[in-house]
Amino acid sequence: MLKRLLYVCVIFACITLKVSAAAPLIDVNSLKTILKIENGVEREKKIVGYITNSLRLSPEFGLLATKKELNNTLSQLHVENAVAFEYFAESMYQRRLVHMDDAEAAMVKAIKFAGYNHDHYLVYSFLSHLAFIQTEEGNAIDAVTSYGLSKKETLKINDPHLQVQIDVNMSDVYYKNNFYSQSLFYLNQAELLNKKYGSDDVNVNKVIYYNKAENFFRMNKPDSLKVYHDKLLGIKGNIYKLHTYQKRTEYYLAILQYDFKSAINLIKKLQKDNLYQYIDQDQQNLADAYFNGGQPDSAITIINELLAQPLEINHPEIKYHLYKVLGQIAEAKNDHKTAAYNLKLSLEQAEDVVNRLTQVGNISSQIMIDEIEGSYIQKDESYKRERIWLMFAVLGAIFIIILIAMFYRSAKQKRHYEKLLFTAQKEELAFINSHEVRKHLSNIMGIIDVIKTSDDRQKEYELFEDHLFCSATSMDKAIKSISAKLDDHFPEATVSSPKFSPETPIEEVTPVNEAKAYKALKAS
Repeated sequence: MLKRLLYVCVIFACITLKVSAAAPLIDVNSLKTILKIENGVEREKKIVGYITNSLRLSPEFGLLATKKELNNTLSQLHVENAVAFEYFAESMYQRRLVHMDDAEAAMVKAIKFAGYNHDHYLVYSFLSHLAFIQTEEGNAIDAVTSYGLSKKETLKINDPHLQVQIDVNMSDVYYKNNFYSQSLFYLNQAELLNKKYGSDDVNVNKVIYYNKAENFFRMNKPDSLKVYHDKLLGIKGNIYKLHTYQKRTEYYLAILQYDFKSAINLIKKLQKDNLYQYIDQDQQNLADAYFNGGQPDSAITIINELLAQPLEINHPEIKYHLYKVLGQIAEAKNDHKTAAYNLKLSLEQAEDVVNRLTQVGNISSQIMIDEIEGSYIQKDESYKRERIWLMFAVLGAIFIIILIAMFYRSAKQKRHYEKLLFTAQKEELAFINSHEVRKHLSNIMGIIDVIKTSDDRQKEYELFEDHLFCSATSMDKAIKSISAKLDDHFPEATVSSPKFSPETPIEEVTPVNEAKAYKALKAS
């Protein structure tokens, strides 16, 4: 009966696994939405993140099915650079399986196919992931080289936010190779860039604060570590790995404060914390806490478990430390033979580390030279653009000055000609006034004077009547001539006099009307 029950349970478990594997493992609609993004770089960022998260969150039993479905979907939707993305997915898949050599080989092919299309962002992204893999393998030389090549791609893209990510990743390589000052240099550079370009991304700050805390932990600086532990606690929200970073730096503080008992308790609690991403580094720190807390046997058990892991996980930097701790424990127990053996192994790993660090230092120098050259090229291009804009500005200013000068000269000449014309008109009007108007006015005044001094005014008037009328008519003509000239030269002045209403009929003053008026006056 018990066997039958076990058999039914096994069959049920197998059916459940098959159903789970057959269920859709990726969200195709999300990928379709991503493909609608017009900006090429943004679209590729989302696709890279989509593939990474799909394989990272997939359960291990459905990992292969997820990878196949991803590749089929990329092909069916005719995604640009689909082959490069397929190799990238293969690399992420192999990385989940801890097949680091296969993961590295697949990523190199992804870089190759992205390079065929001169896709600088994808080349940058894939080189960065290749560097992640090489860092996990303990291959610091190739990791630094990959990051250096990746940084060159960011200069071509001219995206400072990508440069921030490269600086953070570079700092991680130097940290893992005990170059703490160099690691902090790149982290400071990343923090300045992140603030300078106004993004002040919380996710980027989270990584920078945590990496700085890691460096200060290794440098045995509890005060500085506490500053960045507090900064991590100040970040709120459901952010990826934030809980892990906050808890890890918490027990770091306990270790640096020599409170090893609290550190051990904290780490053991984290082993049961579902939100915490427990890694081999935590196990190594637990072994150190046991050793320093006076529990060497527990430390030995953990160290042996760590040393039994594949070579791809235990690179020389880790082995050097683990063998050193084993040697110190054996020496404390007066087991000099075991101590000598473990310290010898530690020394061999240390020599390998030194050789690697020497090469890393050389590559680092070359990267610094490349960065200086890249910075010089960027500044030179910036100066060229500024010179071109300056030339346009100078030419524009000269053109504007020439236009202003031309307008000023034209206005000045116009005023000069108007002045000459006004003078000529003034002289002409003066001539008309003196030779025409005043001559007839003088005649009229002379006739009137004769009439006034005459004994018989009536007779004298009748004698000079025609002459008087003729002079008045001639003077009227002269005044009209002056008025006409004024109208020709000053048309804006020819408006109705405000003393008269437009509706009031004004009888035209002519020689005939003047004569009629004069005769009517005479008859009265």
